Amino acid sequence: MRWRILQRFMNANVHVIGTQSLLMGLRGMQRSTVVSAAAKGGAALGAVAATNWVLKDTLGKLVRMAWASKMGRKFDSDAKRWRYRACFIYALGNGLEVSTYLHPRFFLVLAMLANSCKQVSMLTSSATRNALYNSFRRMDDDVDTVGTGSNSTLKSSINGGRRRGVVENIGDITAKGEAQIAVVDLLGIASGICLSRAIGVSVQNVLTVWSVLQLGEIYCMYHEIRSIVYQTLNFERMYTVLGRLLPVDDESGSANGESCCCDRIPTPDQIAAEEKVFLPPDHLGRKEIAFGSAGRSVLSPGELDVLIRDVFRGERFFLAVGADEKNKRGLSARFRQMLRQKKGLSGLDPQEQCHIVLHAEADNLDILKSCLALCVLRQRLVGKFDGGDNFENIRTRDCIADLRYAKANSDVIFPQLLDQLTRQGWRPPLRSMLGRVSARAEWTIAIDYDNTDS
Repeated sequence: MRWRILQRFMNANVHVIGTQSLLMGLRGMQRSTVVSAAAKGGAALGAVAATNWVLKDTLGKLVRMAWASKMGRKFDSDAKRWRYRACFIYALGNGLEVSTYLHPRFFLVLAMLANSCKQVSMLTSSATRNALYNSFRRMDDDVDTVGTGSNSTLKSSINGGRRRGVVENIGDITAKGEAQIAVVDLLGIASGICLSRAIGVSVQNVLTVWSVLQLGEIYCMYHEIRSIVYQTLNFERMYTVLGRLLPVDDESGSANGESCCCDRIPTPDQIAAEEKVFLPPDHLGRKEIAFGSAGRSVLSPGELDVLIRDVFRGERFFLAVGADEKNKRGLSARFRQMLRQKKGLSGLDPQEQCHIVLHAEADNLDILKSCLALCVLRQRLVGKFDGGDNFENIRTRDCIADLRYAKANSDVIFPQLLDQLTRQGWRPPLRSMLGRVSARAEWTIAIDYDNTDS
């Protein structure tokens, strides 16, 4: 909390400096038009200033609406990263405000860009606020219990459909947090006013003070975001946990599910200390790489039938192997290929050539199990094909045994994984923030009644 207080205090000071620069830039713009204003009168000069001020706010609101429609779905599942990025966008807006004092001729352009950046930052900050407050929510007793049958077919129950012992105090957290921040903002504004009087209108003084305060705010925001610990899994945290879970057989280079070391699962505090807060996730840890449609690798009817009715029978997902035929390989793919060649590896990365196809009714538990199976399959394919020149021609029909291996190992590991996640302090997968997976398919799920629990 102390980092947030410091950050908001510095932010309020920077806001005063930026507003002061805007007003001085507006005055400079008025002076540059003093000749025409003398002919038209002071009223015309005031109208020009008011029009410029309103126009900058108008564009900012339009950009805010466009940003909300484009990015709104991404904030909940990746709140920490977007909140920290919003700090940089806000810093850019403040910098543009200060630049209006240096270049008053371009006041309207600079002020509109500054206001647009600030509107984007404020929208991102407000959209991620509740998601960040959720990390402080008090849960007296976890409500989601997961049971597995002898065949590892998943069943879930939530205390008979009722939530037991849960204290929903998110409103209390939000109210107290905003009240504390309001007090800090008032103190920061008062401090900013005193500071602006002390530095005067010297360009050098304004730039120096703004730079120091802005860097201090970014530093405090970094530590503030680092201090937030989520007990719920998003896709990046889930990928990190699964990567630690699976040991690798030194001889085959593949994951060994039977010797799975579930005690390797990191705690929420360990993940919070390591996860990225600005840069994007690792390439293989992105949903766009892990999930896709059945047409991504152009499955034949025979391959699709084997996957649905045999290998992944009864599951609301299946894995497919093959190169991505729907999307052309872009610049980032060529760059990764160049890095592989520098390491002495040829061909495509096997880990990129397999993906998950989710059923339309798949939930978070199915996503977790499918990602576990994908991690097993990736390690299996790396041990089998990495460095090979012919992997581009490998398809699902060539890897049926590997797919069966991944399915069987995920069945063995999954019950242990669920139990260890709870022991390590993670909330059950039903409460995870895995985000939206739009690439889904529909098929008839065949249930093997002979292997289900009575």
